[in-house]
Amino acid sequence: MNTAATEARIGQSIPSDLARAHGMPAVPWRATGGLVLAFVLLFAIAFGPAIPGLSQTGQRVLGVFSWFVACMVADALPMALVGLTSPLLLVIVAHMKIPDAFNAFNKDIFFLATGAFLLAAVMMGTPLGKRIAFVIASTTRSSKVTRILLGLTAAQLVTHPVIPVVNETALFLPVCKGVTSFMDGKEHLPEARRINTAILYLIAGLMPLFIGPLILTSHFPNMILVAYLKSAQHIDVSWGQWFLLNLPLWGLLPVVFAYVVWYFKLTGLELPGAEAGLAKMRDDLGRITWPEVWALLCLAVGMVLWIGGWLQPGMTALLAGFLMLVPWSGIRFSEINRHMLWDVLMLLGGAISLSTALYNSGVVTWLAHFVAAPIQSAHLPMLVVLVVLVFAFHVPRAGIVSAVAAGAAFVPLVAGIAQALHYNVLPFTLVVINSLSYAFFLPISITAFLIAWGASGTSTWEAIKFGAPLSVIANLYVILVQPLWLTVIGYPM
Repeated sequence: MNTAATEARIGQSIPSDLARAHGMPAVPWRATGGLVLAFVLLFAIAFGPAIPGLSQTGQRVLGVFSWFVACMVADALPMALVGLTSPLLLVIVAHMKIPDAFNAFNKDIFFLATGAFLLAAVMMGTPLGKRIAFVIASTTRSSKVTRILLGLTAAQLVTHPVIPVVNETALFLPVCKGVTSFMDGKEHLPEARRINTAILYLIAGLMPLFIGPLILTSHFPNMILVAYLKSAQHIDVSWGQWFLLNLPLWGLLPVVFAYVVWYFKLTGLELPGAEAGLAKMRDDLGRITWPEVWALLCLAVGMVLWIGGWLQPGMTALLAGFLMLVPWSGIRFSEINRHMLWDVLMLLGGAISLSTALYNSGVVTWLAHFVAAPIQSAHLPMLVVLVVLVFAFHVPRAGIVSAVAAGAAFVPLVAGIAQALHYNVLPFTLVVINSLSYAFFLPISITAFLIAWGASGTSTWEAIKFGAPLSVIANLYVILVQPLWLTVIGYPM
């Protein structure tokens, strides 16, 4: 049975037959209730009794922020509409000027996201993305499960610099399905389900998320944080600098790989027919085409410019996108347009604009003091502060599936707490936000893992048993290792 269709039927406020009889659309309860709640929060906070410590503008911005979070948690509106309406509400409710309310839409980071999404769409709209995956994965020339996982991971490392996490999951989910199909007819084997689940969890869910924080353009919270540091703290972080700041997080890749191999007991297991099957999937794509060659050349130009820093990152991304779509490229925009994350792009712009408004209106400082005050009075060591904050924030983080929404909610708050506690904003905020990216305590807490879990068919409890220990391991690694590295390269807490 189609799960999405079932959920849609369950969430209708009017029975389908009755609705059709009157020519009325069925209305999902959850979305409607979420939208009503969002506006109740907006008006109750924005126009309610004065909140001590907040200006009138700050109180109204807080109301808009509450509207944003409620809409995202309840999935009440399309993401693009939430992203565009949030700055609109800042204009209407908080009386902000239009350029200030929509400030993110003319920032370099917005154009960086636009270009990155365009490059990702080309990778997915042509055979290039799958070709890279199958060519690299088939070089393992082995049917051993661990070797196949290594090959697929290597393919992700090649494609991920220009593909955001959600796109990476979308690209590799059919690849994983193709690989797990080698077990068709062997479901009676006790290891079959373990192998299939491990492939989906690791390749479609975890590796995109573990690689994401390493590369500026690969994870939405990265871009929100860089935009916030630029607008609120006047700190510039380039593509190359981001890579350097997060260098120790590469150590988490072997950790998650080893954890999956250990948890699912994959050592020595084989996937019958995988060697020949991967080679066949590679061969089925045929010879590489001119559009793919041209796309690779444009990607190479973009990577060189990004790493060299000769142009601002956003302008580099747009330039690479322009080169990909010139008439002689053979790449048609109509063919790749359906792979563009237009809705996420609009949401990202609205989220960054809202984060800036929260800071400029004083809401961040006001919220930060609530959290910072008991920590200051306890006189805790820095590492203990990080552990307490990170694991406390994972509780509300569990209810925010969208990485964009999570970034919008936590980036300004964590930066404000850093200032209130007199820590260096960049390293403190970076460590906490990175930690919140490893959120596998619940399978619904982050989009990529949610997709992989849904495709695996495992139960919620099975996903929790797998994900919770991994979340603890990854978070403690970041908290213990990254501050030391940041101190060494000149960014002490």
